[in-house]
Amino acid sequence: MSAKNKTIEEKMNELRDMTAWFESEEFSLTHAAEKFEAAAKLAREIEHDLSEMENTVSVLKKSFEET
Repeated sequence: MSAKNKTIEEKMNELRDMTAWFESEEFSLTHAAEKFEAAAKLAREIEHDLSEMENTVSVLKKSFEET
């Protein structure tokens, strides 16, 4: 499943797993920059998705208030 098809909740769970890696015994300084970059990208996607959701809710709220 591509990141574009995942729900916000799925992406947030994936981000939690990614950040937990930094505190796990699997942590490797060699891979830290790569993992951090992937986590940052996922965090930006989540932020974008939440912003879109906020806009949708605002539009729906406005249309509800107009009726």
